[in-house]
Parts: sequence; C-alpha cells; structure tokens
Amino acid sequence: MNEKQTDALMGHVNAIMRALLVAARRGAPAEGQLPFNPLYFNILRVVGAKGSIRPSQIADALSVSRTTISTAVKALQRRGLLETSADATDRRALHLSLSADGRATRDAILRQDKRNAAAMLETLDASERDAFVLTMGKVARGLSEPAPEQLSSDRRHDG
Repeated sequence: MNEKQTDALMGHVNAIMRALLVAARRGAPAEGQLPFNPLYFNILRVVGAKGSIRPSQIADALSVSRTTISTAVKALQRRGLLETSADATDRRALHLSLSADGRATRDAILRQDKRNAAAMLETLDASERDAFVLTMGKVARGLSEPAPEQLSSDRRHDG
C-alpha cells in the first residue's frame, strides 16, 4: 500500500458516498420514515435480525459504547420504533424488539440498501461483479473487527 493508492481509494469512497447520499435525497432515506442516521439504521437492522436483544448486545455488535447506544435507543423508542420487555431471568435487564412501525422502517431501510447495492453492481460488467462482491466482503470483515484497545477502552467507560 502506498500514498497514491490511499489517496485514490479515499477519492473513490467519497465519490460513492456522495452518489448514495444524492440518490437518497431523490427518494427520502428509509422511504421518508426516519431521517438519515447511520447509527439508528444499524440499530434497527441488528434488532430486526435478532428479534429480541439487550442494549449491551447491540453495543457489542456495532462496536459502539453502551452510552451511545442508550441515547440512540431512547430516541428510537420516542419515535415508536422500538419496544422493551423485561428479561425472563433478570427483571432488571431489558430486551428490545421492533414495534410494527420499527419493522416497517427497517424494511424500508433494507429496500434502500438493496437499491444502493444494485446501483453499484450495475456499473460493473458480469465478470467484475463477483470479484467486487468478494473484495468488498474481505474489506468489510477486516474493518468489522474492533481493535483490542478499543474494546478495553469501551468497557472501562461503560463500567
């Protein structure tokens, strides 16, 4: 890896992000059900995938501090997108699940995600698509691993 490659990639990623944001402005993010907020969108994706989950598990899944998740969860609850229930074995612990509005919003987000992915793939010919998907998977896996020092820092701050 060299600086020229890094600069080129930075430019490409920024161009893709701008293009997707412009596309989102043409059609409101989450089909107008929720203003664009990557953290909110990811929380709804995680809760939707798990069905019922503790806030601490969301924080771990997204590599975000528990305090940040707590604030975001409260905002999503005020919007009526998340519901809480007591844990069957620990009444102090809460579980989160999607409300009916939360499921509809999550579904709208997933439809937008699919449109964005299709738009990227449409720029490639058939032989490039498989390589692109494999390479993006490798990048996603590499970036998804939180740094060990970040995990220990988050745990110290979350008590």
